[in-house]
Amino acid sequence: MKPIFFIGFMGVGKTTIGKHLGELVNLPVIDMDSYIEHKEKKSIKEIFNQQGEQYFRDLENKVLLELANKQAIITTGGGVIEREENREILRQQDFVFHLTCPFASLWSRLEGDENRPLVQNNSKERLSGLFNLRFPLYESGSSITIHTDNKTIEEVIEEILPHLDGQAE
Repeated sequence: MKPIFFIGFMGVGKTTIGKHLGELVNLPVIDMDSYIEHKEKKSIKEIFNQQGEQYFRDLENKVLLELANKQAIITTGGGVIEREENREILRQQDFVFHLTCPFASLWSRLEGDENRPLVQNNSKERLSGLFNLRFPLYESGSSITIHTDNKTIEEVIEEILPHLDGQAE
């Protein structure tokens, strides 16, 4: 099977859905942020604080290229789509799922999360603006959009599976 990518704004459920799907279809799950942390031997927060966002985005691009041919489920960071080069890499893939839900739902999940630099360094209004800015980028980098709001993990996976079987309409 070809790689399966999950993209979307932070807090939408990429990591959670990826882990559950990986168990179900017996594929390894690679979280890009965790992969970067392992390679750099630093947390994302430390990378942002010490080297800056640009350095992190450069790492993210290298890792995306590296993982684009892996037989795995790959959960991306929320900002991976900000670079056109990354969106082009994703458009060349068969299975890129954009997980989304309304910003209000995301905010209730994200508020106060100290492990997310963008949450700590921005107001609700700025994050809402970032969400609105990124939404069309997620759409342009994905082949399938799945709405996660008010759905269980199982319901989201039930929407994903037919696409992997080639049976989706």
